[in-house]
Amino acid sequence: MNRFSFLAFLLFVTVTSVVVAQPRYRVFDFRDPKLKSFSVHGQLGLSSYFGDLCPTGDCYSNTKFNFGIGANYRMNDYIFFSLNAQYYRISGSDLESGNTGRLKRNLSFRSDNLEFSGIANFEFLNYNTFRYLSRKEFPISMYCFLGLGLTTNNPKTEYKGDYVELRPLKTEGVSYSGVAAVIPFGLGIGYKVIDQLSVSLQAGYRYSFSDRLDDVSDVYVDPGTLSSDIARDLSFRGDERPVPFAGYGVGAKRGNPGNRDGYLLINLKVEYILPVVPFLNMNSRQTTKRSRSTISAPSRQVPRKK
Repeated sequence: MNRFSFLAFLLFVTVTSVVVAQPRYRVFDFRDPKLKSFSVHGQLGLSSYFGDLCPTGDCYSNTKFNFGIGANYRMNDYIFFSLNAQYYRISGSDLESGNTGRLKRNLSFRSDNLEFSGIANFEFLNYNTFRYLSRKEFPISMYCFLGLGLTTNNPKTEYKGDYVELRPLKTEGVSYSGVAAVIPFGLGIGYKVIDQLSVSLQAGYRYSFSDRLDDVSDVYVDPGTLSSDIARDLSFRGDERPVPFAGYGVGAKRGNPGNRDGYLLINLKVEYILPVVPFLNMNSRQTTKRSRSTISAPSRQVPRKK
C-alpha cells in the first residue's frame, strides 16, 4: 500500500462511517456543563519514512519507533483539539532496495527528530452515537484529524563507523533549514476502558514542506565546490560498492525535487480524562445560562375561596 492508497483508504472509512452511524445529536450541540473537557495522553508506536531513499514498498519494512505526550480539549461530543510533542526516528537506505540504480547510488540516512503539532479531531463515531438505542455508552469511537506542526530536521549517515550530520556539509551545495513545517492527518479508533481511561490506535501521515528530510533532493554538484573532503565523500558514494560505480557526472539526477518527503506514525495512545475543574470548564457560566433558560414564567395567583 503506497501513500496514495492510504489516503484513499482514510477517505473511504471516514465517509462510510459518517453515513452508517447517522448520529442523533447535531455536531455543534454542546453537552451539559459537567462535561470533562480536559485530558492528557501518552503514545508509543512505529514510524515509516517516504522520500527519495524509499520510493518503493521497502518503506513499510524499514520501520523505526516514536513516542510522545499531549493534552486534549474536548469542545463537545464530536470535536476535540490536541497539542502534541513527539519524538520519532526515520531512516532510509539504497542498500535495502532491489533496484539496480539505487544500489549504485548507495546513499543512506537516519534522523532523530522532534515534532510539535496542534490538531483538530472530528469524532464521527463516538461513545454517545447509539445512546438513543441502548441508553448506554457505545464503547468504541472513530475519529479523523487534521493539523499543523513543526519538525526538526537533522539527517545523519554512517561514515567510517560514526554517524555524521549531513545538513552542515551541504552535500548538494544547498543550505536548508533544520526545521520543517508538516501537515498531520489521519484516522483513529478508540475504546473506553473505564469512565476516565481510554485507549486508541491511530495512523497519521505527515506531509512535509521539505524535500530534504533525507538530505537527498536534486542533482550531483561539482565536488570542487563542496566545503570538505567529508562532504565530497558523502555527496557521491557509488565508489564504495564492491563493484565501484564510475559516477553519474555533474548535474546528473541525485533525487527528485518534485516530491516532498513525508512520514507515517502509527501509535497506541492512552488517554486519561481529568476530573472536572470548574474554573477551566467554565461550569458556573454555563450553569447560569442553562438555569436561566429553564426558568418558567411565574404562575398566576388563584384567589382562595372564602
